[in-house]
Amino acid sequence: MRDFRDRDFIESVDGLIFCVIGNVHPTSRVVSYLKYISHYSSTVRTKWSRNGVMYGRILPYYSAIGVKNTMDYLKENYPDYVVYDKYRSIELIEVPRHKIKTHFKPEERLREIIDSPKDELEKLALELVQELAEETNISLGNFGITGSILLKIHNLKYSDIDIIVYGQRNGWIIRDVLKNILQNEKKPFFSLPKGEILEEWSKEITSHHSLSFEEAKILYSKYKWNRAIYRGRQFSVHPVKLENEIEERWEDKIHKPLGLVKVKAKVLDASESIFMPAIYIVDDVKVLEGASPPGKISRITSYEGLYIDLAEPGDELIAYGKLEEVEDQKLGEKYYQVTVGTFEAGGRDYIKPLKWLSHV
Repeated sequence: MRDFRDRDFIESVDGLIFCVIGNVHPTSRVVSYLKYISHYSSTVRTKWSRNGVMYGRILPYYSAIGVKNTMDYLKENYPDYVVYDKYRSIELIEVPRHKIKTHFKPEERLREIIDSPKDELEKLALELVQELAEETNISLGNFGITGSILLKIHNLKYSDIDIIVYGQRNGWIIRDVLKNILQNEKKPFFSLPKGEILEEWSKEITSHHSLSFEEAKILYSKYKWNRAIYRGRQFSVHPVKLENEIEERWEDKIHKPLGLVKVKAKVLDASESIFMPAIYIVDDVKVLEGASPPGKISRITSYEGLYIDLAEPGDELIAYGKLEEVEDQKLGEKYYQVTVGTFEAGGRDYIKPLKWLSHV
């Protein structure tokens, strides 16, 4: 038995399907966001089916504001799934563990596909995983498949292939190998978005994130090694830690919000920046907007997957987000961080490498 990991899926007894966020969760609940419901109305854009049950995608787009919209739906229809979390000082979607009907595990789904792929998309997904395993020397047992393929509700025409790589070391290995393949065009069937596809992806992101069109194009053409194209199909790769690589408990830390700030900072350590949440240890922090905290800001933390792996040690970042005081009760210390991907910022928060900007 294992606990709930980032990008697992869970289905509740009420027919609600959630995607798990991160590996650290409250004792009796699982932090997640609502993605599909087993009944639909005009609020739901797209429809899938599994074993005769129709599912609608209720999450409009991947962002804090998109998640906030689904939270409003839950508060109105299933209020038990939304709680005020005293450790994070904010309302969150947290699925009660006793209401979980099914726990969908990406590594188990991949094993099913390896044994017997059922359609052309599953065959393509298996081919992609096998090629990545061969290129990285990571065993197939450390991969998984998430998203609609995990749930067996994928659409053969337009569903993406969403891959999980388990283990901290394996995450960095696949990051380095994929960056090399994509940026140097070393494999014929792998490519970064170009031309109309690049413009389409960039336009879509700017509609609900605080990036300019040109910044979005830089992001997708130079930084987003974990979202690309394989044989004409969009795919993503998500490193996820294992249980023995997680040292904290949800209840170890108490977060206190201190308002919104804009900061400029130098990255000291980015070794946690490819996981969820993405963490940048920073120094030389200058508060550009908002009130300075009583102590030193030492972290920029993102719950927006868009901002993973944007900087190396020595790079400078501009970030706008929620300033938090974090009391680590286990270690007996207090620090301050800027958190990106929160409801309070209203979709206006971001992390940008300084070199993207013509002026600060």
